[in-house]
Amino acid sequence: MQRKTPLDGHPELTVVEHPAWTEYRVDATGRSASATRIPPLGPLWLHLSLVLVLAYCWDTVASSAARIAALALAILAYLYSRLTQVQWESVVILPSLGVQLETHRGFAGLSLLAACKFVPWSSLDDFLINEGIRGWDIRYYLVAINRTPQGPIQLEVAFENILPRFPVLLEVYHGVQEALRHQTGHKHADENESEHGSNT
Repeated sequence: MQRKTPLDGHPELTVVEHPAWTEYRVDATGRSASATRIPPLGPLWLHLSLVLVLAYCWDTVASSAARIAALALAILAYLYSRLTQVQWESVVILPSLGVQLETHRGFAGLSLLAACKFVPWSSLDDFLINEGIRGWDIRYYLVAINRTPQGPIQLEVAFENILPRFPVLLEVYHGVQEALRHQTGHKHADENESEHGSNT
């Protein structure tokens, strides 16, 4: 397995090449995947100060069951928001199967939840860079055009939470397009073989 950072100015993109698959991973924090998993000190000081404030006010809070319940709900909401942050998103190319779009959520570089969307080669019409307008900003994004057996077209957006910069999208686009051309070439070669076999 080979891990590389192909773009000099964009350490958030890491390409992991394995004989069975290729993963284009974009890290949400902007650091490379091989960087340290220790969280930065800024949020750590915030967490420590919250614990100190809670310890200082504990006698006031603990005097009422309603206050304890409200504090417990606030702590659960805070933990949920911290533990479900997007850590990285990936486009995984499985050469004989298709493309998988992944979103990993967790805390401090650790994945606790993963959401995956798989698009097989047979239903992938195209994989392209599109542009959208958000307010006064034009954002580029990658989209897989997925034709379902029922007929309607679905657009599956890659890196929908992180929305990386254009050079990162272009690198991933070229990788998927190369795999798509390779897959289409195999499909046409198989069709030609079956035609020649039926003619003889």
